[in-house]
Amino acid sequence: MAQSPSAPTDDKTEPPPLAALSGRKRWSWVPGVVLFIAFTVFVVTRYTEEKRLAQLFLQARPLWLLVAAGFQLCTYLCAATLWRRVLRRTGVRAPVLALARLSIMKLAFDQILPSAGLGGSLVVARGLRREGASTGAATASVLVTNLCLYISQALTLSTSVAFLWWRQELNALVQWLATAFCVVLAIVPVTMLWLTRRQGWTPPRWTRRVPGLEALLGAISQVPPHLLRNPLLLAEGTLLSLSIFLLDAATLSAALRSLGYAAPPSTVLVSFMLASVAETVSLMPGGVGTFDGACVGLLNFLGVPLEEALAGTLLTRGFTLWLPLLPGLYLLRWSTPREKRDE
Repeated sequence: MAQSPSAPTDDKTEPPPLAALSGRKRWSWVPGVVLFIAFTVFVVTRYTEEKRLAQLFLQARPLWLLVAAGFQLCTYLCAATLWRRVLRRTGVRAPVLALARLSIMKLAFDQILPSAGLGGSLVVARGLRREGASTGAATASVLVTNLCLYISQALTLSTSVAFLWWRQELNALVQWLATAFCVVLAIVPVTMLWLTRRQGWTPPRWTRRVPGLEALLGAISQVPPHLLRNPLLLAEGTLLSLSIFLLDAATLSAALRSLGYAAPPSTVLVSFMLASVAETVSLMPGGVGTFDGACVGLLNFLGVPLEEALAGTLLTRGFTLWLPLLPGLYLLRWSTPREKRDE
């Protein structure tokens, strides 16, 4: 495993990944779960028959469920490939499988703490440093990932809005989501790019009150600016991020097909992309409640029967959220040094 010439190995400035999970933040996902349960109960009691919904789950076709699982495995490989492409530009070669494991850990961390996709950055940066990356290179990897994620979301949002406008189905909710996402897009990526231009910048003292924020901002100030301004790297990253979105949408399509319903690809893609935007702007951990409600509502709005829309969304969330959550938390737990776990 190649070592970066200037790779620092002092982890004292980095809080352990699970340190931020103490206190009330550990339960920050509870409101979303309550919202999701309330939404599900409302739909089931008002608009569907419980027997019909249970029948859909029992008759799900295993082959299509395996296909959905395969799509999800590919998303982790895409994220790992993106980090690997950034690291290779700094002289570090890391194995894809090790980086894919980091992807699962980041997913688990981001589901627990709401942070507009940046919550698992410290976890990933720590893992990349263990693979031999410098602090700047490791932070650049996660920043490029998030920057490309926002770019790909902006592209897919524009396409989805244009599609709904063409079908004369553009409603107030979609317009609100687009506006809210533009605000997030104007704040998070612009702030990241601004911080990388201030080399050696010292975070203000108030950032110490937020667990991990001071270390993250300090690491951002060490990012080589040329990495975030490399057009080829950003193009590669955006394509990989788009691939992740398409694979997630394909997971939803496979889940619907397992229930015996073949939705048009445009319907699935637009519903998933707009629901993902709702997840981003809500800042709810994992988008629990917000993604689910938006996805079911959009699928039904575009012609998918409500029972199939609800069951398909539940199956998709099982693959994208709940199943990876347990191994992700396990990996997070054991990635922390024993003495810090025992504190």
